[in-house]
Amino acid sequence: MKVKRVEISQLIDFLGPELVRIEGCYSGAYIDNIPDPNHVLETSLDWVNSTKSNKQEIVENSPAKVMVVDPSVAYSDKLSSEWKVLLVVKDPRVTMAKIATHYFIEKKKPGVHPSAIVDKDAIIDSSAYIGPGCIVGKAKIGANTILMANVTIYDDVTIGDRCLIQAGVVIGTDGLGCSRDENGVLTKFPHLGGVQMGNDIEVGANSQIAKGSFSDTIIEDGCKMNGLCFIAHNCHLERNVWITGDTMLCGSVHVGKNTTIFSNVVVRDQGSIGSNVIIGMGSVVTKNIPDGETWLGNPAHKKEK
Repeated sequence: MKVKRVEISQLIDFLGPELVRIEGCYSGAYIDNIPDPNHVLETSLDWVNSTKSNKQEIVENSPAKVMVVDPSVAYSDKLSSEWKVLLVVKDPRVTMAKIATHYFIEKKKPGVHPSAIVDKDAIIDSSAYIGPGCIVGKAKIGANTILMANVTIYDDVTIGDRCLIQAGVVIGTDGLGCSRDENGVLTKFPHLGGVQMGNDIEVGANSQIAKGSFSDTIIEDGCKMNGLCFIAHNCHLERNVWITGDTMLCGSVHVGKNTTIFSNVVVRDQGSIGSNVIIGMGSVVTKNIPDGETWLGNPAHKKEK
């Protein structure tokens, strides 16, 4: 458990308009850790998920003096008598993620590790971090972006600001589109494009993003993908697409904004996935999916309400 003292007044300033209200007297109050539910201390910052049916009970029985809750939790006489402080927000889960990231995750110091190999024509922002064993070609790396150990970035790749590229990721490789002649001999299709990645993107460990054939593979702002994912040539992910582990998007797949794709999904080449779609784990998607639908299964089909 990482320990760091944070005054509640600091949290209030950090959250700003995200705070709906504050219950209780917070003068002099502080937290110094964010634990799992089984190790909550008096000085922990505890919280309760909005999906829980017994939120009030959880809050009143928590050892923590400071809790992040949604507006449905009442500041009861019990809470008042124990001098507890409630930070009331719309979505406690999101708020806790922001607090933990801001205060309890160690920030990488900018710079290039001595063991990294960086092309002389690469453009690396001075605030970026390039970890041990990384290889960076003629690429562009934005402000406050982090490349963890053994990441390989090929030529013609642009990565925006505040991105996190986890260990072992490879970005900008050739795809493998082939044609057979009348004798069955394979000819590989050329890949002359690159990869364009926006801001605030995270790519999980040992994932791969291939470059485009004649145009670029595009990953827009805010996309997050877990480890062992493969994004093939010419895919286009609109903003805030969330992909969990071990998922493959075949060539030229288009995914609309705010879509969630769960683990072990395969989407066939040329597929079109709409915005605000959910695809269940293990699905094999062979058809286009309209906006706002939930699909699952092998082959994937629409889940009716």
